[in-house]
Amino acid sequence: ALDRGKCLARTWNDGRGGQCSRFPAPGEFFCRLHLAGGRGCEQWRAFGHVDGPIPEDALRQFEQRSDNRSGTEKVDLSVWKKRRLLSREDAMQLDAKGLAEFIKTSGYMGERWRCRREKLLGNSIDKATVVESLMEEQAADLWAEVVCARRTEEEQGLR
Repeated sequence: ALDRGKCLARTWNDGRGGQCSRFPAPGEFFCRLHLAGGRGCEQWRAFGHVDGPIPEDALRQFEQRSDNRSGTEKVDLSVWKKRRLLSREDAMQLDAKGLAEFIKTSGYMGERWRCRREKLLGNSIDKATVVESLMEEQAADLWAEVVCARRTEEEQGLR
């Protein structure tokens, strides 16, 4: 699960991808190690931002590593691709099974989302509550993309 209190750099993690365990530098999203390298060449760019897209070269490295694994060690790289967005209205129109499937196939991972899917399918949580959580997560993902894009523009002197 994503920890916004830690450095937001994606790490190699034996070809499985992961999040840096260090704390970010003051006022930054990344730790000092991942900020090293100079403007536009920071170390975090090698594998990208944990909640953003994986750079093409890094994705090929992850895929190659995954291809060399067997059976249960394989990594599902599809969850690293950008999540699909769903409007509140469309989410509310889905039945519980459809919403649970959307959450699973769109890369909403971790214990929190697994529990919500199970409760949704067992009718022990209100669909509107799950949809609200989904909207909040989508908003956070979009904001992270905006922040990342702004930072890239600023670094490239486009602003």
